[in-house]
Amino acid sequence: MYQTTLPVVGAEFRDREEQLARIVRAVEKLRAGAPEWLALLGSRKVGKTSLLLEASRQLGDHVVFAILDVFDHVPVTAEVIRLLVLRVVERVFARECGQSLEATIDPDSYRAVLAGSARFARLPGDLRQLLLGLRELDLAAPTLAALLQVPERLSEALDLAIVVAIDEFQELVDLRVGRPAREVLPMLRSAWQKHRRVAYVVSGSARRLMTDQVASDRSPFFGHFALLEIDAFAEADAIALLVEGAVPDHAVSRQLAARAVATIGGNPFYLQLLGEQLAGLAPPLDEGALKEALSRLVFHRTGRLAMFFEAELARVVGRSAQALAVLEQLARAPRRPADLQSALRLSSSSAVNYLARLGDVIRRRDDGRYELTDPVMALWLKWRAPGGAAVPMTVVGDDDERDVARALADLGFELVYQSKASRGAFDLLAIRAGVMVGVQVKRSALPLHFTAAAWKRMEAEARRLGWLWIVAAASPDGVVTFLDPARGRLRKGVGLSASAAIVNLLAWVDDASTPRRRR
Repeated sequence: MYQTTLPVVGAEFRDREEQLARIVRAVEKLRAGAPEWLALLGSRKVGKTSLLLEASRQLGDHVVFAILDVFDHVPVTAEVIRLLVLRVVERVFARECGQSLEATIDPDSYRAVLAGSARFARLPGDLRQLLLGLRELDLAAPTLAALLQVPERLSEALDLAIVVAIDEFQELVDLRVGRPAREVLPMLRSAWQKHRRVAYVVSGSARRLMTDQVASDRSPFFGHFALLEIDAFAEADAIALLVEGAVPDHAVSRQLAARAVATIGGNPFYLQLLGEQLAGLAPPLDEGALKEALSRLVFHRTGRLAMFFEAELARVVGRSAQALAVLEQLARAPRRPADLQSALRLSSSSAVNYLARLGDVIRRRDDGRYELTDPVMALWLKWRAPGGAAVPMTVVGDDDERDVARALADLGFELVYQSKASRGAFDLLAIRAGVMVGVQVKRSALPLHFTAAAWKRMEAEARRLGWLWIVAAASPDGVVTFLDPARGRLRKGVGLSASAAIVNLLAWVDDASTPRRRR
């Protein structure tokens, strides 16, 4: 089954054998008294959290795994340290207590639950007092310093091996506490480097910032972490995800899965989303179904990947129209800073500053050009730009569909694929100012001929859905002619000749959609 709302672990976990083995080796070293720190680098939604949770599942009682995602607690304040310690306390004591300590919000109830643990009673008195007051502590710098010692003290008192994992670690870079303000990262390093029974794993999607934190000689963590790359799935594993995750009666063939992976790559989150879209279409799932699923997922305002990219865009560019313009330029084609200067009339310093601002959304190629890191987001950006309605058809469309889509996009229509798997009569849905127009695409010179059954099917579907409908003829040399079905001639079926051509499609749509003029 496809899974998009929770991390994937257990039987559904796939690939990542090498990275999983690396984490297991780090835990083995920890239990042998030689703790090792790991830094996981990978884009958002590539599976870092799933990897950590699967490692925790497989290691079982051999180690206590406490994982905190900083993105779940924004804006980031010193409170995140309290929550990290609470997560460790949860993992150490909740099973014995029989209920969640994190979910026990009331401080008195929290203390009562924790105090009932026999394991808790074995702790030194000062540590018990610290943990009993955890929810109410004033998070000044001295208190934070004491809290950072909690994992090591628990491991010593209870003879435990503990792994503390912080996801989106780069969000702590600017965290300051106290007066005068003290940076939190040096405080973490100062505490962690003395610990011998706790291993630390950090991960993040801001690759450059994360790399600076663990590999730059200016960072307090320089030389402390071993780097572990988490990339998209290899082709074979990506195909297997789509094929093996299919729901009953919605089988995805290996051929279709390979086509999907060639289109959107091996990001497991993207593939899971695509699988869910395919599962929502009527079987059998064919090339048309893939087109429709991709269109709904990426090239639709409410598509889940489209909304994900929209949130990423807002995070990266904010309200800066110029930063957005730079990103749109890079989505169209890789460019050098000088190219951006010329295209957007920027100064050289402004071009460099905007490239720096875009962070890990972009990357610098070996030839000096910059491009978007995520090619699927690049496609989405091209689609949402003016005149970008034809972009989906350039990805998965046939030649005739691409020609028709470009012609419609030039007229300002939004376009959505219609799938034969959904038993639709039309190839495309064209939308303009809320008016829906079903489009039947034919790669043929005029005149066209339709069987009576095919014609009645289009008439019936348009009537049922309340759409207008047209036929688009794409000639072999790429010329597109839009034809009015009302001018069809009945001749052992229905024929459309050049006399049915719509000279001004926008005027035709306006006239046909106006109630008083509608036939």
